Amino acid sequence: MSEFLLGASLVAYFIASALYLANLHLKHKQLAAYGTVAAIAGFSLQTLRLILQTLNQSTPFANASEAIFFLSWAIAGLYLAILAWYRLPSVGSLAMPLAVVALALVYRFPTPAGGPLAGDGWMRIHVVAIITSFALFTLAFCCAVFYLIQNKLLKSKRMTGMFRRLPPLKTIDSLGYHLASIGFPLLTLGIITGIVGVEMARMRDTGAEIKLVTSAITWFAYAAYMVAHSSPGWRGKKANWILIVGALLTALTTALHKFS
Repeated sequence: MSEFLLGASLVAYFIASALYLANLHLKHKQLAAYGTVAAIAGFSLQTLRLILQTLNQSTPFANASEAIFFLSWAIAGLYLAILAWYRLPSVGSLAMPLAVVALALVYRFPTPAGGPLAGDGWMRIHVVAIITSFALFTLAFCCAVFYLIQNKLLKSKRMTGMFRRLPPLKTIDSLGYHLASIGFPLLTLGIITGIVGVEMARMRDTGAEIKLVTSAITWFAYAAYMVAHSSPGWRGKKANWILIVGALLTALTTALHKFS
């Protein structure tokens, strides 16, 4: 059942990605609507699998496979929340493919039976906070990419074809900032609870030190973005480039975390 739900949600997200991308190229408004239906279907299937995993395991995030699954679920869920609030289906043309990539990576990792996480309660909070912040940063990355592309095209006066469907610069910049401003305190919480959990479980080793360092560097990158976005000389293009760098650091930190 678990494998079926995993595969079905992956197919649904792939269909949603294709429809959202087609919506940028073609002038059929129904494509975005169909893409949303597929995204909701995939998210519902993932939610069902997450519930079943939680019921069957003491900790559903006790290994890399389930942690990445939760990341994909969070990306899709947060995107659907953005869609309901901002009505920006164009964001799905980048967000949903990233959810597909994250979900496909689940097959890359073994799925041993989940046991209690070392550090237990603290580490559970750590994992949920870190993954949720990473999902928010992933969507903020989508906004930064759209901002930089559209900003360049506007300056060169080449806003044609699919790019006409991108959100306005002010809207996409504001959305990216709000996503990062929610993700930043969650990242802070995740780092603090991770340190406490590691100390309580006495798991400090070279691997844990590397994860802590990369997480700290990621934290400083997003702190710099928060400051830059509020500074007249850095707001806009420069701030969004910092957001891109933060996303790359997030990807590196995700690769180093094994949640086991």
